[in-house]
Amino acid sequence: MGKTAVISVDGHVKASRSEYREYISEKHREAFDAEVKAAEEAGIPDAGNLHPELDPEVQWDSDRRLESLEAIGVVAEVLFPNGQPFQINRLDDYPHAVSAELAEAGRQAYNRWLADFCARAPERRRGQMQTSFMDIERAVRDIHWAKEHGLGGIMMPELTRESRSLVDPALDPIWAACQETGLPISAHGGASLPDYGPGGFAALVAAMAENAFFSNRSLWMLISGGVFDRFEDLSVCYVETQAYMMVAALQHLDSMVNPAGDWMGFARTRNREQTTQRFASEYLGKNVFVGVSPFSSVQIPMDDLVGKDAEGQPLPGVHIGSGAAMFGVDYPQFESIFDRTMGAVATLVATPGVTDDDARLILVENAAKVYHFDVSALQPHIDRAGFDLTEVRANAEELKSKMPKETRAPLMGSAAARATASA
Repeated sequence: MGKTAVISVDGHVKASRSEYREYISEKHREAFDAEVKAAEEAGIPDAGNLHPELDPEVQWDSDRRLESLEAIGVVAEVLFPNGQPFQINRLDDYPHAVSAELAEAGRQAYNRWLADFCARAPERRRGQMQTSFMDIERAVRDIHWAKEHGLGGIMMPELTRESRSLVDPALDPIWAACQETGLPISAHGGASLPDYGPGGFAALVAAMAENAFFSNRSLWMLISGGVFDRFEDLSVCYVETQAYMMVAALQHLDSMVNPAGDWMGFARTRNREQTTQRFASEYLGKNVFVGVSPFSSVQIPMDDLVGKDAEGQPLPGVHIGSGAAMFGVDYPQFESIFDRTMGAVATLVATPGVTDDDARLILVENAAKVYHFDVSALQPHIDRAGFDLTEVRANAEELKSKMPKETRAPLMGSAAARATASA
């Protein structure tokens, strides 16, 4: 069937400091200049979260980025921030500023820059707009602005103490706007973590332990709130949110909505209502999609991911499945698998029970469907930079042997823990 390639649903971009300045409103330019001066005097690199083997310019130099990604078989990307104006922590994917005004100014500048960056390769990039759900009317306008300016989705805002709960029907105009425009919502890992106080080892361990819970927290709110039953064409993607937690959460939710379950039977008796119409796992592949990133069997074994044994028979329990899973490279961040991508592809396609159809869904087709990539427009790039699955399978051991030792997966979860325990 010809070559295939990777659409990575987890890429990160930022402008250079000098380029961002062009997108800052005149009102906030003085504050931006002061911020840049302080960073430069402190010797803080203009890099964001960057792997040490990569040049910072691969983030904002369009041609260099495309060339670097094609070298590892990636022909298109879904893009999240890697630093925007006025954020306090330069490594934060969900940037915080010293004031709400500067946070909004930073978001606006980033969105304008991102629209221009995506326009340099519109068939190959789907930038995720930054917005807030605090002002619902403003969020709806932002969603339509994103569609009109060629962005490819909306990044789920963090959930804070001040946020509206996602079970609140008052947010329905936002879901309606996303459904109307066809823009998916992308929840990225690392969202909504609490303040752990003084930094250091203890804070890091606490954040690592709780990251999966907070990153996936919106999932059970959307399902229990009946959002996918009121907006049947709405898509929400969970990217780098740790697959093991997604599976455990859906399995737990399935048990809660089971009509035979005492807990939900009690809830229905008390509340005289049930907002969900399906088992939670039934939203997988219809409304809920999972960007496994950085894509690795350390995060989730491939047979568990697709939910099939070596003979191709369904495994018991809840599994993400090839109809909902997508491949993330996490380029160019420190934990990226850019130097392991083809080995990860080989691990997938060489897993007994994983068919070529499964692999194509995970590598390219699911992302193309959810984020509205035109595969026919990508085909020349696939032909040039892609790979043949039969050849990858035949050379899987060699490709895997060339992978650098995996040392950058501290947040991977239960699969990593099992691997460590058995080593």
